[in-house]
Amino acid sequence: MKTPLGGNNLTVQTYESYPSADDAWTVSFNNPASTTGSYVVYAVCLPVTPTG
Repeated sequence: MKTPLGGNNLTVQTYESYPSADDAWTVSFNNPASTTGSYVVYAVCLPVTPTG
C-alpha cells in the first residue's frame, strides 16, 4: 500500500485482501502509528478465461 501523505509516520499493516463476492473485494488494514491519515483502496478486476 502507498501512504497518501508521503514520508510521514504512517505504517500500514494489511490483515486481509481477498475477493468477498463475485463483484466485491475486501481489504482490512491497521495503522499503529500515532499519525492519522486516510486511504483509498482500488481493486482492478479482470475476466478469467479457463485454459485447457
